[in-house]
Amino acid sequence: MAKNNDITMKDIYSFITENQYVYLTTTQDMQPKIRPMTLFFYKGIFYFVTFTNDAKVAQIKNNKLIEVLLPIKDQLNNQGYIKMSGKAKICTDADAKYEATYFCYFFDELYDGPDDPDFCLLECSFDAFEYFEPGTRHSVKVMS
Repeated sequence: MAKNNDITMKDIYSFITENQYVYLTTTQDMQPKIRPMTLFFYKGIFYFVTFTNDAKVAQIKNNKLIEVLLPIKDQLNNQGYIKMSGKAKICTDADAKYEATYFCYFFDELYDGPDDPDFCLLECSFDAFEYFEPGTRHSVKVMS
């Protein structure tokens, strides 16, 4: 990985592809709500898989603004992160929902296919990225 002043969006996408476990933050009644999720990247778009009636779906319907945090470590076990700020929406695209069945490794354990009424696909677009390199003392904005 490049030093933090040389980080690129390609580096960010590489991290996400290798480390899908992230923390998604939404809001409810002016209160942040955070939970672990699995993020995947397909054809230039970020997605989450969740249940249709989950609280996060209602929260996103009320306020599309989200933040996602990907914790990272270096070889010396120093902590860092990638933070992404943007918006989420419910994705109804049939092709994207079908592809989620392949990119979400636990899909078959929870849902009966892409048309399962309990299955909700969240599409995310990010307009701000921040990188805190493990072992350093400050973060940098990454231009998208």
